[in-house]
Amino acid sequence: MAAALPRLETLYERPQGSPLPLPDALRQCYGGQLSFPVGAPHVFANFVSTIDGLVSFGLPGLLGAATISKGNAGDRAVMGILRAAADVVVAGAGTLRAEPRVTWTPRQVFPKAADLFAEMRRARGLPPRTRVAIVTASGDVDISLGVFHSPDVEPLIVTSVAGAERLAGRTRDVPVRAVGEREPTMRQVIDAVVAETGARLILSEAGPTLFGRMLAEHVVDELFLTLSPHVAGRSEERRGMSLVEPTAFHPERAPWADLLGVKRSDDYLLLRYAFRR
Repeated sequence: MAAALPRLETLYERPQGSPLPLPDALRQCYGGQLSFPVGAPHVFANFVSTIDGLVSFGLPGLLGAATISKGNAGDRAVMGILRAAADVVVAGAGTLRAEPRVTWTPRQVFPKAADLFAEMRRARGLPPRTRVAIVTASGDVDISLGVFHSPDVEPLIVTSVAGAERLAGRTRDVPVRAVGEREPTMRQVIDAVVAETGARLILSEAGPTLFGRMLAEHVVDELFLTLSPHVAGRSEERRGMSLVEPTAFHPERAPWADLLGVKRSDDYLLLRYAFRR
């Protein structure tokens, strides 16, 4: 199995936090240790974008991240490692509508390393099933989708009071956490996830809208960003989606990030940033 895994080249790294117990094969794949701060809940996001900063081409049937990453093995392996590292994966209902078959498990994104991901979770004392929190203010989610029924997923829905009323009687065994009357803040969402699960490492795979709100509310600590070596472009007919939508920051208040790491996978760069408070 280990021979089939890609190997990232570490170009720069600023050590921080405590290393996670990666199996040797995953440590070689990642190009070293993966460390995170300990103590308070820590939220880290993961995206892949084109050189010109688009995370989606905005084309029907081609909305997902795989269209941007082109299935690069290094990017997919890191996605799997981050999902396996997380106590909880947070995603938005909009992303679920765009990619209805996604379950946010490490096995789904990089099945070659499924046994290694399971070993990693056991070493951290995490359950074998991936905890996935779906965020929806309106409660407009399709409960029949795989993420709510996969044997590899322990799902949770975080919504508003109005959204919970809409979901009443439809969620079967899926717990629903209601915060806020109509539009929960991202702080309320993260606090609800922590209260429900006790999570300390929280991976956000939410889309640009929720990510922008996280930045605005200062609830996201880090960004893992894979830079894919192609250009998407924009036009009046097709705008695509950038990393942050539709939030816009004033230059004097725009979030600033410190570079923690740079890795290379073929012609792809995998960047890691920590946001300043």
